[in-house]
Formats: sequence, C-alpha cells, structure tokens
Amino acid sequence: MHFITGGSFHGKKSWAVSFTKEQGFTVGKVLRLFDEKEIKITTDEKDSFYMLEGLEWMIKNRLKEETLEQTIHYLEKQVETLLQWEREEKKRCVFIIGSDITKGIVPIDKEDRFWRDATGLIFQRIAAEADRVDVIWYGLNERLK
Repeated sequence: MHFITGGSFHGKKSWAVSFTKEQGFTVGKVLRLFDEKEIKITTDEKDSFYMLEGLEWMIKNRLKEETLEQTIHYLEKQVETLLQWEREEKKRCVFIIGSDITKGIVPIDKEDRFWRDATGLIFQRIAAEADRVDVIWYGLNERLK
C-alpha cells in the first residue's frame, strides 16, 4: 500500500497517476471519496491498482453519523480488505491519497477541530500500514517511507 499526502491542490493525484504509469500499473480503479460514506470495493481480476482519493472528506461524512471509534473500525476493515486484495497478486497496489488538513490555523468550530484531529489520527494509522509514504508539495514528492 502506498499513502500519498500533502496540501490541497498540490498535485497529489497527478503525481500518483504518473507514478502508477512509471511503475507499470496499467488497469485500475480510481475511487473518489469526496461525497461518499463508504468505500465501494469490487475485486476484478483485471485490476492492477486501486487509487482512493479524498479520504479526509469521507472521514468527515462518516463522523457526522458515527463515533470516531466506529469510523476507525470501518476504515481498518476496508484497508485490510484492500491489503488482502493487493497481496493476492504480485503486481497489485493500493494507493490512498489524502489531503493533509492538520497544518495551519486550528479551526474555531468544534466539529472542524474534531474532523482535523480524527483525520490526523487515521492518516497516522494508514502511514504505519503503508509500504511507502510520499508527501507532495507543489507537484514534487518527498518520500518519507
């Protein structure tokens, strides 16, 4: 699993798309999670990658209806399912893209602070599970792991 983070509109997805091509990943699914509450995974034999983008927004959507613990539990199960799919074939990879919303001014609104803190906590867990972690700023990557 490859976790890609960085600021909003800093070229994370463009970098990830170029990287997947450079690494030889040809057929895959891009799941846009901005307006979603669930990750819709289908295991198609032809796919060589999954790319999830907008994870921070899905976290926000879920936190409107459930606790942090429930959101973490749900995401841990989904990440495990994706990792299992990835391990089934040698040339498969899961790319998770999430905007770093934890830097800068702390939000005044209590719900936005909670969302920010929850996203940071979940991203830490994803980074710990990932084989590779890159931060993208201004379209340039810095490999952290």
